[in-house]
Amino acid sequence: MHSKPIYRWLAQSRWKITFFTLALCFISSLTGQAQTTSASPAQQLFDLLNQEREKAGLKKYAWDDHLSQAALAHSKLLADHRELSHQFPEEAAVPERLRNSGSRFTASAENVATASTIEEAHQALMASPGHRANILSTKYNAAGIAIVESKGNLYVTQDFAWVTPTYTEEQFRTAFAATFNRARKENGLAVVEVIADSRLHSSACSTNGEAPIVTGQANQVAAVVFTSFDPEKVPPQLTRYVQSSGFRRMSIGVCFRPDARYGSANFWVALSFAE
Repeated sequence: MHSKPIYRWLAQSRWKITFFTLALCFISSLTGQAQTTSASPAQQLFDLLNQEREKAGLKKYAWDDHLSQAALAHSKLLADHRELSHQFPEEAAVPERLRNSGSRFTASAENVATASTIEEAHQALMASPGHRANILSTKYNAAGIAIVESKGNLYVTQDFAWVTPTYTEEQFRTAFAATFNRARKENGLAVVEVIADSRLHSSACSTNGEAPIVTGQANQVAAVVFTSFDPEKVPPQLTRYVQSSGFRRMSIGVCFRPDARYGSANFWVALSFAE
């Protein structure tokens, strides 16, 4: 008599935990790519994952090395403990592990599973609503997968994230200034002079949301602070400045400040407008 394969799985998604019959839980959190070799088990599972996305009419996940490194460290712990968990006593929670890998992202989730073959693991994950939701989610654009074999069992970690481009502070500042002036041109207004200001950089690195007061700046009209991970977007609170002809200069300070609240790709931006 042939016995049925035994498998277990676990998924993590946003701030709620639900336990299913076969040791399943689901919880999720809101912040250099390369392909592995086609022969690797992780790549086989990644290909199966993207086949499911293609069938669903979704864009394929990009492979992300940072996520796969975080996944590998966790799969090793799964194998060492011989049990499924998203956080063992000796490790950080999922978002912090992904940040520590060097990834910059705005949303993240994780699936873990154990099975005897790649196909069994994939089928089990797709049969679970929580895991399937992560695999077919539009909240994420990249994945990293790692598989560790131990005593005939495969321990699988799938880490998902919406990965953002990596900017230095200078690159972010330059890109945002160009975006702001492009928006002014679209409103039929002249571009403003943009000045990098060390005082505003200090404000951006220390503010908790209060608008900076730049002492010694002549003809200051207003000051604004905000958070952003995308320098190609002008936040709503700047609409009046994009559409106003009442100032000619914009001083700016940008500080990279990732945290649990705003995500691992978060920048604080401090602006001061002057006539």
